[in-house]
Amino acid sequence: MQIRFTTLAQNELAEARRWLNRQQPGLGRQLNEEVRQVAARMIRMPFLYPLETKEVRKCSLTRFHYNLRFYIQEEVIFVIAFSHQHRDPHYWVDRLPNQ
Repeated sequence: MQIRFTTLAQNELAEARRWLNRQQPGLGRQLNEEVRQVAARMIRMPFLYPLETKEVRKCSLTRFHYNLRFYIQEEVIFVIAFSHQHRDPHYWVDRLPNQ
């Protein structure tokens, strides 16, 4: 199993990292580290995370108020959104492959 972040999800993560670094230098690096740990867990146990829609699962970070939304296709985990937990919860729906 491998994991891939879509360009939009990568951009959202980069923006969150920049915002956190403006709040406190080095905080963005800590966010990256938590995302790496979560991604490794997702690769090991992708079905651990609850379904939010018919095909999209949600993984919440522990320290930071962000979610990774992803779907699994064959042996690949596609992260389609890296969203703040207080953002509109369904803004990413049009990113699904069947849309």
